Formats: sequence, structure tokens, C-alpha cells
Amino acid sequence: MATIGTHYILTALGGAKARGLDTKALLKKARIPEKPLKDPKARFHVDLVARLYAGIAQELNDEFMGFTQNPIKVGTFELMADWVSHSTTLEELLQKGIRFYNQITDEVQVSLEVEGEHVYFTSTFRRPDLDFEHFYIEYWHVIWHRFASWYIGKPIKLLGAYVNYTPLDPDEFEVLYRCPTYLKSKYNRLVFHKKYLQEPLVKTQRDLQVFLRRAPIDLLTIPGEDTSLTARINQMLEPKGFKEDDKLQLPGSEDIAKQLEMSEQTLRRKLSAEGISYQQIKDNLRQDLANKLLSNRALTIAQISKQLSFSEPRAFTRAYKQWAGVTPKEYRLQKLAKKSSRL
Repeated sequence: MATIGTHYILTALGGAKARGLDTKALLKKARIPEKPLKDPKARFHVDLVARLYAGIAQELNDEFMGFTQNPIKVGTFELMADWVSHSTTLEELLQKGIRFYNQITDEVQVSLEVEGEHVYFTSTFRRPDLDFEHFYIEYWHVIWHRFASWYIGKPIKLLGAYVNYTPLDPDEFEVLYRCPTYLKSKYNRLVFHKKYLQEPLVKTQRDLQVFLRRAPIDLLTIPGEDTSLTARINQMLEPKGFKEDDKLQLPGSEDIAKQLEMSEQTLRRKLSAEGISYQQIKDNLRQDLANKLLSNRALTIAQISKQLSFSEPRAFTRAYKQWAGVTPKEYRLQKLAKKSSRL
């Protein structure tokens, strides 16, 4: 089951808080309830955590999420991914990706070294004091590990994670990397066998576009890992080839439970254990589709409301404001303003 602990939600907010953002609003927008965050052992589904991470990056226009002195604009990772997509082996991909980031920013310097049978992926942040709870160095390495694993179509087994600090949540750190942790290291680095470097890239440009649309969800999971009930339901509900004249039809909990061959009570219990409800899954899907449709300025709010099966535009506006904290019209204007500022 792809879930993430409380630690990686609370620490992710550190950079946003330091930049003066309203962290409660960020949590609300990601639909992460505050009460369970008081429990250090609580776990949250990866979809919700991914929404939070993306929300922080978007609000700051900073993919470093406020943990470096200078930001790096949203869209940088996508540019890098396109740049490395023409590689043939994992080694070429990693070397190109490293060269890309080392060229455009001084906030982090990355290296890839081969010694004997081992590969050392090392990152050095210029101002580690800004990442005071070590969130971003851990997230940064997770991104590269998952991205590389995704591109070769198999999980890269890590031999060790070396850190020059003591993880605040050692148990969660182990879950993150699933390998031995070595403390008091001079470097922050991941180690894996060199055999992976010659693995061919198996993903197409089309695959990459889907991956980037879902990011950072797929960057938080190891390929093949997410066998959760939430993932199964998402696959069942996701409309195939949803067009701008289609109308969304979502089954009720009773119908989805029957399709899964379980009772409604069992469905609710299992989803609750994953930190989500069936209504949240439906709302997440509706919001994702709404965002996509709102990017098309030719569509009116009324047309989008109808496509998403709302009874009237006002009902859609109320629901969307509850999801995103802004109305559909305000969201559309914000997107246009951000797009113009990046030109």
C-alpha cells in the first residue's frame, strides 16, 4: 500500500512556512485533515501527499519547495526529463540529468561515481541549514531513485543510503529507501550496483507525458509498488480518453463495492486504513478533470459543470472552492497569470 507517514507531511511544510505561506490552507487544499497529523504513526495515501507537495511548489513557483536560498521555477523538472528522454541507457540519462541541474543552479551539485561494482549518487546542497529537518535532501534522492527506476521499468535495489545527519524519523527513513542506513557520513548519497547503468530505457515519449502529468505522484512510489485499494479504484474510475464533449459518470459506493466483490462496510474500512474515503477519490478525480478543462478558455464554467455531472454551475463552483480554496474562475485567472509571468 503506497502511504506516507506524518513526518514527511509536517517537514514538507517547513520551506513554505519559512516563506510565509499559510500551511493550514495548503493542507486543506491537498485535502489532508489536520487532526490525524497529531498522530506521529498516522499514514496518508500518496495521492494526498503528492497534492500537498505540488501545491507548495506551485504556490512558491519553486520546485525546491522553499528549502534553498534561490528558487527553481516550476517546470524545470519537466524540461530536464525532456532533455534526458533521448538517452539510450540509464547511465546516459543520469549523466545528462546531473549535467542539467549542475548547469542551471548552484543550490545543489550532484555527481555520479563508479567505484568497483558500486555506483555513488551524491548530492551537496549549498545551504543545508535551510533544509533544517532534512526533508528536501531525502525527497530529492527519492525523486531521482524513482525516476530512474521508472525509466528502466524495474525498481533499482539500493545497497545503502549514506547521510551526514541523523534522520528525525529513522523508521520512516527506512521505509523510504528500503536499504541499510549509514550515519555520520561525509556525504549524502545513494549506492546501487553498477549493473543498472547499462539498463536500456523502456519508456516512450508518450509514457513520459503521462508520467509528467501525474507527477509528483509517480515520483513518490516505486514502480509496481502501489497495489492499494485506492490505486485499484482510481484505475476503475479514470475515464479513458475523456473528451471535452463527454459527460463524467461515477458509480456510487455500493456499485463500486460490488465490482470489487466486497461489502460497502469493508470498502469504507479498507479505504479509511489508507487515509482516504471513496468520496475523496471521486472528488480528486473530478478536480483533476476540472483543472484540465479549465485550462481550455473556450469552455465556459457552465459547460465544464455539465461535463462533470453537476446539477448546475453554482453547485460546481461551491464544490470546486471547497476542493481548491478558490472558485473555478479564480483558478483559471491564476493559471493565466502564472503562465504570463513565466513567458
